[in-house]
Amino acid sequence: MSRIEAVDGLAFRLPSSLTAQPRDEECFLLRIVTEDGLTGWGEAHGSPFLSRAVVNAPKTHITAQGLRSILLGTDASDIPALRRRMEKNTQWIGRDGVVMQAIAAAELALWDLAGQRAGLPVSRLLSPEARTSIACYASDKVAATPEGTALRIRAEREAGFRAHKLGWPPFGASEESDVAFLQAARNVAPDATLMVDAAQAFTLEEALSRTRAFQPFNLAWIEEPLNRDDLDDQKTLHEQSAVPIASGEGECGIIGLKRIASFVDILQPDITRCGLLAACEIAPQVPQVCSHSFTTPLNIAMHAHWLTAMPNALFLEWPMSKAALWAPYFHGNLTPVNGEVLLPQSPGWGLRPDLDALAPFIMPSEG
Repeated sequence: MSRIEAVDGLAFRLPSSLTAQPRDEECFLLRIVTEDGLTGWGEAHGSPFLSRAVVNAPKTHITAQGLRSILLGTDASDIPALRRRMEKNTQWIGRDGVVMQAIAAAELALWDLAGQRAGLPVSRLLSPEARTSIACYASDKVAATPEGTALRIRAEREAGFRAHKLGWPPFGASEESDVAFLQAARNVAPDATLMVDAAQAFTLEEALSRTRAFQPFNLAWIEEPLNRDDLDDQKTLHEQSAVPIASGEGECGIIGLKRIASFVDILQPDITRCGLLAACEIAPQVPQVCSHSFTTPLNIAMHAHWLTAMPNALFLEWPMSKAALWAPYFHGNLTPVNGEVLLPQSPGWGLRPDLDALAPFIMPSEG
């Protein structure tokens, strides 16, 4: 038995003066310490301030309490049982969203502990046949102009990437401008794998028109073209689309993943929102899986462990700007070489936050 003796939610904010962007960048890390001296790390992709509150909330009822209250003193080794316990004991305060994201972070920290106890990378816990590397694609928000997009793709090609994703505004403003962005990318990289993230920007009619207009570019997928709750339209789009459809990053549990699984060609669970157990359960039910890994190197590494254990994994998302931004604050090497990431083979995740480097950026309790 390995009893849990500490559960800490740590929220960090890098100021815009460091990010070279008009806004701050945040992350939420969850640390679990066991009585045998091991420390496991997880992450939630959401609001760090709210995620921290989910950990710290005192018990007001058996089904309304924070994760620290639920986990302290329990045996860290039975991950499925602890996942069920966390979901049951928070059901009055959240069945989706931030509560489930915080639960995912705790579950991921438990997997890190399990890998350390077994002396294995998490990928090998999931599958003895897990690969040691995974292909990745360069992911970033679209540049302001097609010319800027061409420069971005050229730089990513020079860095060894052969797959690239475009998306978010100003992409989506009009079909004509969207085609111009894609044409600029294709001109620079005629043999590249290209993807589009529509960020839920379209109506069904717009999405169908876009898929026809995008067909000449031989896209690997168009991601989240519709509102995530428009299930009827998602079904229709999947049946009629001229381009493969990808979605799933916003789902925070197995129920949400199952409800959209039949509407996509590529499912994109974010394990820092839904957890590893749900992602492993849903993967065999869909044609292919990819990651939504768009924050820190720890986030990316955790997704790499999951994907290398899944036979139908297609790509790991490599967030160009965010990976570079957060890299100085984590211990461990995770660098793409020729568009492929070599997985750390040390026990657990193989990466750790550098708490000394992150200390100046911890968020105050008032947010």
